[in-house]
Amino acid sequence: MTKKTKGNKAGGHTTSVRDFKTLFYRKLTENHLFYEIGKIIATEVEPFELIRKVVASIGKAVNFEDAVVYLVKKDMTSLEPFYNIGPLFTGVELNPIYFDNGAPGGIAATGEPVFIADTALYDSFIHHPDEENKPGSYVGVALMNDNRVVGVMGFSNGRKAAFRVEDFDLLRTVSHLISVGLEKADLFKKTLELARVDELTGLYNYRVLLEKMEEEVRRRVRTGREFSFIMIDIDDFKKINDRFGHLEGSRLLAQMGPLLKTSCRVGSTDVCFRYGGEEFSVLLAETDMAEAEAVAERVRKSIDEFPFTVKVAHPNTKVTVSLGVSTTSPGIETTLAALIHEADLALYRSKATGKNRVTCYSEDIVMPGAKAETAHEKP
Repeated sequence: MTKKTKGNKAGGHTTSVRDFKTLFYRKLTENHLFYEIGKIIATEVEPFELIRKVVASIGKAVNFEDAVVYLVKKDMTSLEPFYNIGPLFTGVELNPIYFDNGAPGGIAATGEPVFIADTALYDSFIHHPDEENKPGSYVGVALMNDNRVVGVMGFSNGRKAAFRVEDFDLLRTVSHLISVGLEKADLFKKTLELARVDELTGLYNYRVLLEKMEEEVRRRVRTGREFSFIMIDIDDFKKINDRFGHLEGSRLLAQMGPLLKTSCRVGSTDVCFRYGGEEFSVLLAETDMAEAEAVAERVRKSIDEFPFTVKVAHPNTKVTVSLGVSTTSPGIETTLAALIHEADLALYRSKATGKNRVTCYSEDIVMPGAKAETAHEKP
């Protein structure tokens, strides 16, 4: 709405008083968006949830139909699909995109935003390689930290010229906030992960072992499938420490972590842990005793043959492990404490019968003195 005012003296022309209602509402919406995104960044520590909530907030200010977020892989070779919403992605499985491919790849390669009023005129794809070339509009912005692209956000609408320059500027501005939020969430995730991982070996710690075992118990209730547990102890580790020093002992433990991972089944759900000291363990989901024994034997052989630095420096030194295997029994409820204890008993039998070997738990395995104590207690 406009209204006329008195003509000015210089030219005698009438002037218009601009109606600021639309502009005011626009600025209010933008300010509220900044507030919402700031609140999300301050409270959300899970990257996926952060992006989901941010995109939902952007939808209140920017009229898009489809949106996708790609994140740059750690090796910076391609973009990994991270989040998407909208009818365009229904029934579509997104794959990684290389830099310079399509609108997302172009944005990632240059760091520059893209504003397309008519996507039908764009030569390459907008969101993903298999989408149809059709009329519409698109805005894509890079997510950057310290001049390094960490991701790309793309928004589209089925109508041509659906986005305004103000939308483009707004998305460019909030992209910096979103980048900071992602960095914060990623840092929190890494910090949390450090609390769950043994720093020396790179394996999960005892606390995570208990969590994973609880998960297997719940899985067993649902599926009825067995799972197995392997206890591993480095033979004569104290002698290595006493003879060559604790630094060499720590180096041996550090090399043991990656070796255990590679010795387990490829593509399986086998998970390795540092149980404590020179003891390690492996949790094998949906695995019976025979399969677990085969894995344990492979681990034993790999360690026996591996060229640890202490063996290279001191050729006459041997590094071996003793292993004990336990498995949940079909139709019998076994507590986690009992499963660990059974593997520990089997491990002790391996130690007592010569070391560098695998023993599977059976009911006749007891700790030394147990039978004698039992007999002594009988009347």
